Amino acid sequence: MALRQLLGDITALLGDRNTHKTLTESFTVLGMPPADEGSKRERVEHSFAQVPDSDLHRLAERFLQTQSVDALTRNQLQDALWVEATPPEIPMRARRELARAIDPTVLVRHAARFIAMLERFWVLDDDPLAAWSFSPSTRSLRARVERHVIRNPDWSAEDLFEALGAFEAGDARFARFLEAAVAADVLLDETAQRQLTDTMNEHLRTAAIELRETGTDGGYPRFALVPTQLAHTRRPKNVIFASPTKPDIRFRSAVDNDIELVGSDALVYDRTVTDDGIRWRDLQS
Repeated sequence: MALRQLLGDITALLGDRNTHKTLTESFTVLGMPPADEGSKRERVEHSFAQVPDSDLHRLAERFLQTQSVDALTRNQLQDALWVEATPPEIPMRARRELARAIDPTVLVRHAARFIAMLERFWVLDDDPLAAWSFSPSTRSLRARVERHVIRNPDWSAEDLFEALGAFEAGDARFARFLEAAVAADVLLDETAQRQLTDTMNEHLRTAAIELRETGTDGGYPRFALVPTQLAHTRRPKNVIFASPTKPDIRFRSAVDNDIELVGSDALVYDRTVTDDGIRWRDLQS
């Protein structure tokens, strides 16, 4: 019901943006039923009323993909879609302690990329008076982040998260924000990626979640936030194969999971297990 109300308000704008001809094209692009009679507003209302509940998520996705929307509307649609994925819960304490541990200078070493990443998740241009001014706003969130985090850094990461609204954001948005913050296209440095990920994981693991390496992106590691207690998300401790007999396994260090194979021939798979799992060709190589 909430998604239908939200989409009803958003799709109503189609009548203002289109002529009768382009409105018909918009219905096709969005996958909305045709409606040819009445004013543009009446056509939109009649078309949207025919959209079944089962198609609302698809309509929201297509609207985000094909229509120009402001950041606030985009976030509302994203939150409605993302909550269906049942994201892992990220408690307030874990969020704040994580933020306090982060060095903000690591986040913004590539300032333009960092701001572009923030634009994907937060409403940076929130000054209502900016539309009436010919000069850039000095009061918007964008201006404050640039001033306090980039040009004259006097905000901590906790201050930044507070200003963004990250502490009150939904679990799915916060999780995607963390994944994007450690992504290769923002940091451009594998060492920095891993250091920041390790810092975050110290506090995320208290909530039974972690940023885990799940693959590569352009040669850099890619991290995703996953629960640590679900069986299907646990990483294998050791994969021992290609042994003609049962190997004699001894632990050198249980803490570091350092094993030793004594008096037998076997291979141990010690590479990162990605989202694709381990395939036969991985074992061969």
